[in-house]
Amino acid sequence: MVQLRGLYRFLGFALITIWSISRILLLGLLLGQNEKRAIRIRRKLAARLVRWVGLECEVSGHIPQEGFLGVTNHRSYIDSICIFQYIDACPVVKSEVAKWPLIGFGLRHTATVFVHRENRDSRKRTRQQIAEFVKRSISTIVFVEGTTYVGPEAGPFRPGTFMTASEGELPVVPIAIEFENKDAAWVGDDTFVPHFLRFFGTHRRSRVKIAFGEARINSDWEALRDDCHQWVNSELLRMRAEFDQSKG
Repeated sequence: MVQLRGLYRFLGFALITIWSISRILLLGLLLGQNEKRAIRIRRKLAARLVRWVGLECEVSGHIPQEGFLGVTNHRSYIDSICIFQYIDACPVVKSEVAKWPLIGFGLRHTATVFVHRENRDSRKRTRQQIAEFVKRSISTIVFVEGTTYVGPEAGPFRPGTFMTASEGELPVVPIAIEFENKDAAWVGDDTFVPHFLRFFGTHRRSRVKIAFGEARINSDWEALRDDCHQWVNSELLRMRAEFDQSKG
């Protein structure tokens, strides 16, 4: 039963994704390329995928409607679809994701910033792209730990995003995400398909908490980073305590 559920959900995940990507490509051919239209379709795709795989998301805080730079912790590849169902935004992802089946193809055909983290020029271009998106009122989300991290708190936040925000006086919104089931975390040598089949096959339903903080602007990037890190950590601890209390 577990294996069948995982396979059934994976096939549905693939078909829903293929349909949405096909729609983006077809509309681009018929009506011309439109960045914001592609982002809106991706948002609807994320919402469909969340429902399909049985994730139950609970959101707290105010979600800004204007363009902002979101900085968030990173538990799993699932983070993206949970967060992006609520906002029209551009993700910043590592370059390897562009090679993933389905997900990578979809991201390549929508507004996405790919970064080679080991390449200084790529990191510089990424920072420029982030600033350009936000100044055009297109929100941008960065997983500022740089990789998935299993808590209880968040891992260290990399400085580059905060330097960009401080230099450009960009509004920064801290975001915290936590899963009730800790095996949602995707770490080590695990790969996408085996983890997907195992996790979504095992869990018929899985709760997720997402918190949006207040926007902040600070010319001191270190103070900005520390402020966001502390806020995310406090939210993660609150979320885990609530999950544990509900089980008790």
